[in-house]
Amino acid sequence: MNFLLKVVLGIAMAVGGSLGIFLIWATLNDYTPPPIVDLKIEGEGVEGYPDELSLITWNIGYAGLGAEMDFFYDGGKTVIPPKEKVEEYLSGIIEFLRKNRADIIFLQEVDKDCTRTYGIDEAHRISWNLPDYAWSFALNYKVKFVPVPFNHPMGKVVSGQMILGRYRPKTAKRYSLPGKYPWPKDIFMLDRCMIVWRLPSKNGKEWVLINLHNSAFDEGDIRGKQLEFIKKFILKEYERGNYVVVGGDWNHILPGVGEFEHEEKRPKFYLDMPEDWTPVGWKWLYDPDVPTNRCTSKPFRKGENFVTIIDGFLISPNIDVVEVKGYDMNFEFSDHQPVFVKLKIK
Repeated sequence: MNFLLKVVLGIAMAVGGSLGIFLIWATLNDYTPPPIVDLKIEGEGVEGYPDELSLITWNIGYAGLGAEMDFFYDGGKTVIPPKEKVEEYLSGIIEFLRKNRADIIFLQEVDKDCTRTYGIDEAHRISWNLPDYAWSFALNYKVKFVPVPFNHPMGKVVSGQMILGRYRPKTAKRYSLPGKYPWPKDIFMLDRCMIVWRLPSKNGKEWVLINLHNSAFDEGDIRGKQLEFIKKFILKEYERGNYVVVGGDWNHILPGVGEFEHEEKRPKFYLDMPEDWTPVGWKWLYDPDVPTNRCTSKPFRKGENFVTIIDGFLISPNIDVVEVKGYDMNFEFSDHQPVFVKLKIK
């Protein structure tokens, strides 16, 4: 064996050994939450028995995906946005929430300690600026080191979802959603979940408020399992006479959504909500004129990026709709836009 071949083999063995050690380390440190976790109820909030609730849902894109940003996983280049942009987007998100003070706020992609957002505890920053709200946070992405892309790794991620409310809930729980990617991809992906808050009503039944964030880049098998789990859960709650409100980032194009102006071809990972999934008598709520999500293959330019509606609410038949509104902000602070609803018990 000549010298050059020995060097090449030695380098290959060293790289392979290092990769193997890293995967073992990552597997041993993989975040594996139990199916149900009791969450802390922090902050303030008042005790109450509301007949009417206003809600906002918003995937804030970890305050890193405003209009100027693209994202490597969607075909762009950006992995870690400039710190000044993170601060700008987060300030804009907080200002919006302060001005549009819904009774209940569902947020997705809220970072607590991530390389991509410079260790800023966004959950703390948001809750601190809404001091009269109760709040709960649930992890759905906890990885000590995400190694992709290899030339500029994402690094550490501690991120999740949160609910904030003027009313203090009776209970707050995290429910794991089913479905996993094959190993080793799975150890670097999100652990999808939903947060469930329960508020009492005057008739002894409960408002069951569900903040979810479903999988995004699978071919539909994982999302299908998650939808099956969600449907069984909400129907069981409705059978008990409860008032069920499900909101968040469904990562499906919602039923009835039309086409918006765009030049970009629809990416394959945008799936339609299955036609036969919606329970009979339940209502989808979103503003049909305002897209809630854009593709981040490039910075936002109105009329160019693919845009659609994947964020919104689903309500049980025992709830009346008072108002539905989308906020068109040209994706200034996030790759998603908020949806507001006002609801009333029948």
